Amino acid sequence: MAEEETDTGVATESGGGMMKKLVFVGIGLALAGAGVFAGMTFFGGDAPAEGEEIVEEVDTSGPALYTSLHPPLVVNFKDSAGDSHFMQVTMEVMARDQNIINSVREHTPVIRNNLILLYSGVIYDEITTRGGKEKMLADGLAEIQKVMTEQIGEPGVEAVYFTALVIQ
Repeated sequence: MAEEETDTGVATESGGGMMKKLVFVGIGLALAGAGVFAGMTFFGGDAPAEGEEIVEEVDTSGPALYTSLHPPLVVNFKDSAGDSHFMQVTMEVMARDQNIINSVREHTPVIRNNLILLYSGVIYDEITTRGGKEKMLADGLAEIQKVMTEQIGEPGVEAVYFTALVIQ
């Protein structure tokens, strides 16, 4: 492009150079605005509707830490025909904070008690299926989180796993 010298002795661009810069700046601002809008829409959450429960999320950063609920839980229960059955469950809980793991160890007697009471009401025909076992895990996690919330003020535990399960 040709440069022209003004009365002040400063060279300026001619031929629409300034207009091109403005167009590029405008396009950049439009893309940035679209990115912010997309980010807010994708990552931003809507406020909970009236009556909708707000669920406190557990911290999912950091390495997974495990502790066992030893010794195994032994539960007796009946099936629909009235026959007695036994279940032996070995479980591990997972959290991402060592303080939570220490609190689980400290409150293991309460957790074990509540899990034994919970699992003594299971239905034999349901727990012999994969879906029934997954429901047992979900119910167990909810029970452990309830105990932890009562004891330390936060659910803390992120997951619970069977490491052994025997049903007779």
